Amino acid sequence: MTIEEKTNKKGPTWPLLLASIGVVFGDIGTSPLYALKSCFVVGYLSVVPLNVLGLCSLFAWTLFLVVSVKYIYIVLKVNNQGEGGLFALALLCSRLNVKGLKKLPLLLGTIGIALFFSDGILTPAMSVLGALEGLHTVTNKFDGHIVALACAVLTLLFFFQKRGTAVIGSFFGPVMILWFSVLALLGIGSILQTPSIIKALNPYYALMFFTHNHWSGFLTMGAVILVVTGAEALYADLGHFGRKPIQYAWTFFVFPALLLNYLGQGALLLRTPGAISNPFYLLAPHFFIVPLIILATMATVIASQAVISGMFSVSWQAIMLNYLPRMNVIYTSRFQIGQVYVPIVNLVMYVLTLLTVIFFRTTDALSVAYGLSIASCMLLTTMLIIFMARYDWKWKPVHLILFFTPLLLVDLVFFSTNVVKIIEGAWFTLLISMAVFYLIRVWRTGQHAKGVQQQFKEVRLLDFLKECRARYPQTLPGTAVYLTRWVDRVPKALEIQIEHNKLLHEKNIFISIETHKRPWISFQKKYLAQQLEPNTHHIEAHYGFKEIPDLNKVIHWAEKEGILSASEALSFFITRATPKASVDRSSHTNVLTGFSERLYIFLANNALPATEFFRLPVQRVVEIVLRYEV
Repeated sequence: MTIEEKTNKKGPTWPLLLASIGVVFGDIGTSPLYALKSCFVVGYLSVVPLNVLGLCSLFAWTLFLVVSVKYIYIVLKVNNQGEGGLFALALLCSRLNVKGLKKLPLLLGTIGIALFFSDGILTPAMSVLGALEGLHTVTNKFDGHIVALACAVLTLLFFFQKRGTAVIGSFFGPVMILWFSVLALLGIGSILQTPSIIKALNPYYALMFFTHNHWSGFLTMGAVILVVTGAEALYADLGHFGRKPIQYAWTFFVFPALLLNYLGQGALLLRTPGAISNPFYLLAPHFFIVPLIILATMATVIASQAVISGMFSVSWQAIMLNYLPRMNVIYTSRFQIGQVYVPIVNLVMYVLTLLTVIFFRTTDALSVAYGLSIASCMLLTTMLIIFMARYDWKWKPVHLILFFTPLLLVDLVFFSTNVVKIIEGAWFTLLISMAVFYLIRVWRTGQHAKGVQQQFKEVRLLDFLKECRARYPQTLPGTAVYLTRWVDRVPKALEIQIEHNKLLHEKNIFISIETHKRPWISFQKKYLAQQLEPNTHHIEAHYGFKEIPDLNKVIHWAEKEGILSASEALSFFITRATPKASVDRSSHTNVLTGFSERLYIFLANNALPATEFFRLPVQRVVEIVLRYEV
């Protein structure tokens, strides 16, 4: 039974409820540090009551429509075996196999991966800078040193990733509960001093904001989206906590705390327009600012940690589905499969995050770049949900138009207001996303070329074995294990082994490992075995994209089934494909050229070998190298 089924049946448990507050809402919970101030900066707005009330109204209704209505009560109901997230949703849609649109969901999912990577780099930079900028309100001694301090905090954060989330995970819930409680109390204190800010809950003021500001009001929407940064995390963490805990935590705790704090900041600006320099920290009494900075830094570290862990998880899924080359993956928890650490991804993120902080230096400058990835992900999610509604739920077009048009319009407004800022700074997000998308497409194209050039024999595996036994009746002692991707096809390793040695082994085991577009495969369906002939078996091992393909477990299962014995000496025959540049440029197999060709060759040559990825005993592996052109 999945977490989703358990929580729906029994209701949300307190541990899951508290854990969801600590992990799911870290990103959206730190938005009050910079969101309101960024709107005035991005829109070049004056701090007058109409703008304050208008922005607070926009904040309130954006949180309600985008998070509460769209994500909490619509999107969270769509899951891939209990798993959520843009990529999981894309894989779910791709299984519908709609004629003429088979590749569309996977294309949108690939774009989503690229955008998620850019978001994972910008979020730690934005959050940590936002927390440390509070030092300006205490003393001017730190002027010019905020960037260095942010780099130091981020260095520690990325350094501790190899120890796993569990090292600081136990503090997530309590710290974030304290954080949201402080947000609410600060907001209430300010609202009580200026109760007129409650008028901002009336959407009339949001409409008046646009009527008064025209083009500037439209541009400001590019910063208003900052209040829902992390909304995608609500969906991505569905598989960890289930729908009910996330819904309850948001509706009864997180949403009220955020709303109270934003209204409190607005009330402060109505009283003191000059507080726009940092409306979040100036909400607090002077004696409490330093403790608040410490608490905010802890909260931003937690928000960043959740995003970084998500990056590792998405990287693992992409590796399993062959969207990225095999990389070294370290499992940081013996109890939770989803906790992984990918060293190369961690290093790349660390370098790019530091460069982001050094280049943009302030949250005001970074806010221009930050919104594009968020708006794009939200738009893609809506498009995929519409795809599901049309082709899986069988909704009529008229129902799609009536129900999804308002949500789609909101997403398009956020997207368009961030696209126009590409020149001002959103180019940074676009550059990172395009680089990741390009890398994935190069890898996928090169792998396709590899598959075309390594066509298997047309003859069936069983027929090939019978032919070999007829021609070469003698056998080699021992048991040979061949890895193959396809059932009933002759593995290249076997073909080459017969070509050179002219002999089969006494016992032959063929293992094919298949990764499915679903997160989990039940144990009852995970392993299938078929006896092809005496002492010859084919084993199918099926894995979801969130599972670990451990070949040792396959061997252990085969021993329990009597296919193998623990005393047998196994020899593993695998092929290692090595790419080379195409000599004949007119050849139909040449699909990559120039830099793309060199990039693919670099990636393929540095990918983790199958022996390490599947954790095979090196001393018992016979590796056969094959060359192919790209």
